[in-house]
Amino acid sequence: MKRNNVINILASAKKIIEKKTDPADSDTEAAPNFEVLEKRSIQSLKSSRLPSWSQLKHLSHFLSNTEKKVLRIAGYLLAICFILLGVSFYWSHSILIASEGGTYTEGLVGSPNYINPLLAQYNDVDRDLSILLFNGLLRYDQQGSLVLDLADELHISADQKEYTFTIKSGVTWHDGEPLTVDDIIFTITSIQDPNWQSPYRLAFANVIVEKIDDHQLKIILSEPLANFLHSLTVGIIPEHLWISIPSSNVTLAELNKKPVGTGPFQFSSLTKDKNGSIRTIALTRNESYFEKTAYLETISFKFYGDYETGVQALRSNNIEGLNLLPKEYGDQLTKNKNLVFHHLSLPQYTAVFFNTQKNDLLKDKALRQGLTYAIDRQKIIDQSLNREGKIIDSPILPGYFGYTDETTKYEYNITLANELLDKTGWLKTDESNYRRKNGNDLTFTLTTVANPEYEKAIKIIKANWEAVGVKTNLAIIPKDKIKTDVIEPRNYEALLFGQIIKSDPYPFWHSSQIASPGVNLSVWAHQGIDDLLE
Repeated sequence: MKRNNVINILASAKKIIEKKTDPADSDTEAAPNFEVLEKRSIQSLKSSRLPSWSQLKHLSHFLSNTEKKVLRIAGYLLAICFILLGVSFYWSHSILIASEGGTYTEGLVGSPNYINPLLAQYNDVDRDLSILLFNGLLRYDQQGSLVLDLADELHISADQKEYTFTIKSGVTWHDGEPLTVDDIIFTITSIQDPNWQSPYRLAFANVIVEKIDDHQLKIILSEPLANFLHSLTVGIIPEHLWISIPSSNVTLAELNKKPVGTGPFQFSSLTKDKNGSIRTIALTRNESYFEKTAYLETISFKFYGDYETGVQALRSNNIEGLNLLPKEYGDQLTKNKNLVFHHLSLPQYTAVFFNTQKNDLLKDKALRQGLTYAIDRQKIIDQSLNREGKIIDSPILPGYFGYTDETTKYEYNITLANELLDKTGWLKTDESNYRRKNGNDLTFTLTTVANPEYEKAIKIIKANWEAVGVKTNLAIIPKDKIKTDVIEPRNYEALLFGQIIKSDPYPFWHSSQIASPGVNLSVWAHQGIDDLLE
């Protein structure tokens, strides 16, 4: 501010004050001495172009009410800017870290049978719990790639037949005993034992395991298997606890309900109802875990017979989460702002498996193809899965070893379905709504597990098949019976079922997997397929 301007401003202010001051009123407060103030201001400006703090204190005497308001608002805005800059700096230089401790309670539909990695193939609950309690030589990382787990080193021979492992040192079981090479050898030989009835048995059928020393072992294959490493993700069990249990009695062992593993969580307690069914299981953090310990201190699982009961428990805050919730139940909970939905893509496909050994009619390829073309798969996805699914044309999922787009596409085609079914000799007549041959209706039974999504799907399939003249009976089996009454004895003609798969298709399609504990649900045998899988 120039000197002349300061003088003019002060002079104007002086005149205004003088006009407003009543000289007759001797009791009023004296007006500021502007002559002195003017001199001080001019003297101060001689030495500096910027006003000092003592000068700024008098600024309000020279501003109008409007100017004061503008200045006040500017000050507020400046303060807000500084606050926002501070917050921005804080968040850009901070990292959120999960706090340790606490308990998480999750609901699961179903009940545990064998919390044992060697027996957990058929039961989702068993698999979920086993993953938290046990480790394999290898595991899958978040990208689905194989990485070392209990193994510290792995060397594979040039001919792909010998796998030499060095195990990690310092790993202990939940009871405090150290992990040894003998535990791994015992696990593999137990899988190979027919009395164990492990679904992994055939994957290790032609395997020899040798102990090199206390920290190394060698696994030898009779022939190289491209996907053998995936089989080594199976959890290892403790020899010192299982060795005393006869292999013929392993399914009766208490260790299947109160397991001991090496995983990030360890068994703590369980409760049962009056019928002896397990209602809750609590797992606690493994403080001696060989990797970074878990953040949660306790995970509690509550088991429910159906999703409706589980959803009610979630609504009433008896649980904090519910695993694999069908879409129709999720829609009922979307208005609850306290719930967060995580959409997961599982390595699972659901298909109709034709059992060619249960019904000779299904050995006719044209008949199987006709039934397949008659299914409106998009309608199933839209109405059964609420569009949360994808049509696939191969039992090998995209991204897995061996996948190719060059497969036959069985798109919904009623005309082609009828043509193929006509070739089988089963023809539509005026006498019946169904195709007939030799006075008999063309009839099949379609079986599935009790599940809202599957039940919707089989009703659509029934309508599709009957539209092309195939009489379709439906059989819905309770979850606790599907394995023992249907899958293990292969007691079905056509089965709508889902399979969670790994990268190796061998257990699902090799002819050696036709009988239980194999999972070749189509009971399919073909030498050419076997050669490719091997």
